[in-house]
Amino acid sequence: MNKLIIIIAVVSLSVKTIYAQNLQEAGGIVVDEHQKTLPYVSLKIGKQIAAMTNADGEFLLKYSDAKHKDSLIISYIGYKNLKFSLSELHKDMKIQLIPSVVNLKEITIRPVSAESIIRQAIKNIPENYDTRPFEMKGFYREIGKVDTSYLSFAEASLNILSQGYKENSGKDKIVINKERNLKKLGEREVNNPLNMTIDGAPYSIIANDMAKNPVRILGKNYFKKYKFEIAGSVMNNGEEAYLITFDQQDKLKEALYKGKMVILKSSYAIVSTDFALSPKGITYAKPDISFITRPVYSLLGYNFRKLNEEFSERYVKINDKWYPYFYKISAVHHLKAKYKHLEGTLAVNAELFISKINIPAQGNYDKIMPGNYVFKNYVTTYKDDYWGDYNFIKPTNSLKELAEKLQTN
Repeated sequence: MNKLIIIIAVVSLSVKTIYAQNLQEAGGIVVDEHQKTLPYVSLKIGKQIAAMTNADGEFLLKYSDAKHKDSLIISYIGYKNLKFSLSELHKDMKIQLIPSVVNLKEITIRPVSAESIIRQAIKNIPENYDTRPFEMKGFYREIGKVDTSYLSFAEASLNILSQGYKENSGKDKIVINKERNLKKLGEREVNNPLNMTIDGAPYSIIANDMAKNPVRILGKNYFKKYKFEIAGSVMNNGEEAYLITFDQQDKLKEALYKGKMVILKSSYAIVSTDFALSPKGITYAKPDISFITRPVYSLLGYNFRKLNEEFSERYVKINDKWYPYFYKISAVHHLKAKYKHLEGTLAVNAELFISKINIPAQGNYDKIMPGNYVFKNYVTTYKDDYWGDYNFIKPTNSLKELAEKLQTN
């Protein structure tokens, strides 16, 4: 092929007002030129990520009248940034992406290997990411189920005190501002035949930060077990970046990962990662059920076999440093409960959206969320206005259907 596809966006917009606290609300959907929705697109006001699209490409953005002089910047890796004044926003936004063709001759070819790029990216982590403690204000959602039986549908507003991107930095701290768990309708439990609960997933998510813990995939002991390739170039916020793909080497008798990373050519900052268990080693995968806590009486008789594990992360540049703004993790196991005569697929999905970075931290961290905490604030109905002026990730259509089904039963 002699052409590289880059995307430009064409936009139609609309707006709606919230009649409280002088807030404005804009919402809509992001699609490509084939009307296919785009997930996890970032929407930035000022220097902070204000909102992002969900897995269905939908978003809801809340902003203060006081910010009317700021601009909204819509960005997505491989796509051209879009900039709008907040006064331009309208109701039911529809952002349609159209491809733009760039000749490969315009792209500078450098005599570098994928492995050397990865090594330089690791070396530059202290320069590219903040090594000081900083605070992240985030919105968290988790969904756990066995086949069609939901174990958890929880959301929370969190403050996270990160210890920074340095070795031996200590454990991050999490404080819950507000939470809810759609697990009851009145006094009736959501069907949960295994009596399982999801615990401590936010800690598991941030522990998988690639830039903070590169040893999991990129460490010296693992480096020789992977094959890295330069798959091409993409644009990220107007900067050219390497697209690096990787997979475990053939004939290894262990479960490693397959995925991709986007690394800036100018600074070697890792701006996104996506990886999953490699098909080459899936048969060697060991069950990892750190998300699941089981009653003591049922520890015996449960059998787990890991089917897949996925992780994604996105970073944003604020001033001269990079910070995380989105994490997503999922784990799928085959589950067999011998004594309950049950068998099925156990799936856990969790996502964390960071809407603001504070330096220094502004929150109080006296009451830290325990590592095995289970969200307990049960609610009977799902309402978007529960979060007030807090920006959150809209639930997908499937989750909306779940909530509506629970309310009508």
